[in-house]
Amino acid sequence: MWKWLIAFALLVVLLIPTSAFADTSQEVTVTATGYVVGAPSGLTLTYISDYEVGISWTKGADAENTMIRGAVGRVPESRTDGYQVYYGDGTNTSDTGVSLDETAAPVYYIAFSQNAAGVWEELGVSDSLEGFGVTTLAIMLGVLAFTFFAIWKKEAVFYMLGVIGWLFMTFYLVNRDYPEENAYLPYAIAGFCLSVTLVMAIQIVRILITQRDEQRNLPSASSIVQAEHRQKVLQLTKPRRKKDWWDE
Repeated sequence: MWKWLIAFALLVVLLIPTSAFADTSQEVTVTATGYVVGAPSGLTLTYISDYEVGISWTKGADAENTMIRGAVGRVPESRTDGYQVYYGDGTNTSDTGVSLDETAAPVYYIAFSQNAAGVWEELGVSDSLEGFGVTTLAIMLGVLAFTFFAIWKKEAVFYMLGVIGWLFMTFYLVNRDYPEENAYLPYAIAGFCLSVTLVMAIQIVRILITQRDEQRNLPSASSIVQAEHRQKVLQLTKPRRKKDWWDE
């Protein structure tokens, strides 16, 4: 029995490696990429005008500076891609180098953090803002065209297209990003567009009622034939019905 226990103990010692029995050592180098600095968060773009975009963000944890890069139609791929909008220790800026009335593609922005030691966090946060002027101008011209034809032709179809266009423009304009000092604009735009929509809807109802009444008052084909026949009979019998004054 004791022999088996001693043999089992020796087997365990030989099979399980421990530092106590290691007669050699080797240096191992471990390279790990750890936390550098937190990326910015809450990147917010605000439309101020066709030539200015407001940009605000929350600085990343342990961040000393923030760099904002911009590009048209794509997200900047690195801190050297696109054009630099801002570099500093603030939390807001403005991009005054845009022309949104002439830019058909969205303008993309990305923010990077830098710590006090000058080390950058390579992962940034991005957002985009679509050009306002071109799209809005196209929508407005289309809606005004339908409105003009509706007033000119006085046809319900054009008025219906105009109503759809004004409703779409209301939804589009109200959902734009406006600066805080112009926070009343969505309500003013909605009030004006919906008022025009209501007037055009009333015109549609009036046109349809008028068309219905005209159709009801039109004489039937049989009545037209009878009236023509009666007129011919009167013309034929007119000599007989005519009397001179001395025959009376």
